[in-house]
Amino acid sequence: MRLRWPLPLRPWLLLVGLAPPIAGAACEPGQALTLLHFNDIHGQLEPYEDPHDGTERGGIARLAATVAEVRAEDPQRRVLLLFGGDLLQGTLSSSLFLGVPDLVLLGRMGVDAAVMGNHELDYGQAVFRHLTDEAAFPFLSANVASDSAPLPVRPSILIEQPSGPKVAVLGLTTPDLATATHPRNLEGISVEEPVAVARRLVPALRAEADLVVVLSHMGIADDRRLAASVPGIDLIVGGHNHNLYAEPVFVETVPIVQAGERGGWLGRMEFRCRDGRLATTDYALIPIDAASPEDPQIAEEVRRITLDAERELDKEVGFSTRELSARRELIRREEAPFGNFVADLAREITLADVALLNGGGFRADIPAGPVTLKSIYQAFPFRNELVLGELTGAQLLAALARSAEMDPLDNPGGFLQVSGVRYRIADGRLANAAIGDTPIDPAGRYRVVTSDFLAAGGDGYDMLEEMSEPVMTGRLISDMVIEGFRTESPVSVGTDGRIVRH
Repeated sequence: MRLRWPLPLRPWLLLVGLAPPIAGAACEPGQALTLLHFNDIHGQLEPYEDPHDGTERGGIARLAATVAEVRAEDPQRRVLLLFGGDLLQGTLSSSLFLGVPDLVLLGRMGVDAAVMGNHELDYGQAVFRHLTDEAAFPFLSANVASDSAPLPVRPSILIEQPSGPKVAVLGLTTPDLATATHPRNLEGISVEEPVAVARRLVPALRAEADLVVVLSHMGIADDRRLAASVPGIDLIVGGHNHNLYAEPVFVETVPIVQAGERGGWLGRMEFRCRDGRLATTDYALIPIDAASPEDPQIAEEVRRITLDAERELDKEVGFSTRELSARRELIRREEAPFGNFVADLAREITLADVALLNGGGFRADIPAGPVTLKSIYQAFPFRNELVLGELTGAQLLAALARSAEMDPLDNPGGFLQVSGVRYRIADGRLANAAIGDTPIDPAGRYRVVTSDFLAAGGDGYDMLEEMSEPVMTGRLISDMVIEGFRTESPVSVGTDGRIVRH
C-alpha cells in the first residue's frame, strides 16, 4: 500500500520530541525542516523489478518528481536531500559511462550532500576525483584520507539559510573499505576508525548547529555502535547494506534510518523547533513505484542514456588468447580455465581466502580474440553479486563435499569452480581439500567470497546460508569480469590442478 503524507504521529515520535535537549545552538520558534534521504543507487536510472514481490520500483525520473512534489508543498520550508553513498557499480550504463550521467541527474534532483561509499572507488581514484570535481554537491567522508593528493571530499558541512535551522552533516565511510573495492583502487588511501573520528568532530558541530546528522555508509552494525558511543548526534542517515526500515531503528534516543536500495524508496523525516531544539515530528518511507509521478525531462534523458549504453555493447574491453568455454560438459564437471579466471578475480578483489562460484552461473563462451561487452553480459546475464563472509572449516568442507558428490553426467549447475583451495574427488566423494599445502582445518575460520545465489542456499548449498557476517559487496560478477579484461588483457589462463577428479 502506498504511504500517504501526513501520517499519524506514532508513540515513539512523541518520545523523541520529549527527549532532553542536547546542548548546542538553539533553534528559533516556528522553524521547521524536512529531511529526505535515499542510498545505494548503484547506477539504477531505470525502474526495476523488486525481486521480493515483483513490484516495479525506482526510476530516477520518479524519484526526482517525488522530491519536487515534497519541495512544492511549502516553498518556505527548508527541504534537505541527502544521498547515503554508492553512486556507482551495478548497471551497464554505470559501467560504460563511469557514473557521469548518474551524477548529473542527482545534481538536477537537488542533492545537498552525499557520503563517499565504498563503490565510489571501483573505477579508480582518477574517476572519483573527476566525479567530485564535476558534482553539484559535496561528497563527505571524515574518516578516509589520502597519503598523496588529498581526496576531494569534506569531513562535514554546515547547511544554513536565512530564517532556517542550521544543520551539520558529518560523513563517515565503512571501515571495511579495504575489502569492498579492488586493492589497487586504495593505493595511498587510509581509513580511520569512525567512532574515534566522530568523537573528535561532533562536539564542534554540536556547538554551532541546531541538528547534527551523520550521513553514514557503514551499515547498521557500525551505525548502532556509533549511536551508542558518541554523544551529540541527533540522527544517523545510513546506507551500505541496503536495509529498508519502515520506522527508524533507535539506539537510546538516536534514530537510524535507511531506505533500501536503487531508488526504490525515499525516506522523509519532519523536524520542528520545540523548546529551543529541532525535534522529530514524523517519519515515513515513500515508495517509488509505478504510481509515482515522473519528471518527463529526466525520463527522456534516461531513455537516451539507455540507448547510448546499448550501442556500446559491441565495443571491445579486452582480449583473450584462448576461448573461455562455458560448455556444460566442462564447467559443470571439472576445473575450467573460465572458472579459474573468474574465481581468481573474485578472490583477488575481496582479499578472501577462498572463492566459490557455481558452474551454472557461466552461461556462454567468450571466444578467443577481442572481447566485447556483449559477450561478457551473455556469459553472466543474471546480475549475480559477490558476497563476502566467513565460514568454518567444517562448513567449507561441507560445501566442497556437496560439489564433489554431484553426478557429473547430470552436468550439475552447482558444481563449484574455485580459487584459493584445491580439492580432489574420488569415486564421487571429496577425498581431500587444502589451502596451499595445508589441509582445511574443520575448526578453523576462512574468509570466503561467493555469489548472492549460493549465499542464499542456491543449488542446495545450505551451509553457505550459515556464513557469518556476510557482506553484500555491491560488485556484480559481470562488472568484475569487465574490469578484469580491461586491466589484465591479453588474458591467458589455463588449469593448474586445483580440481582433480579420479
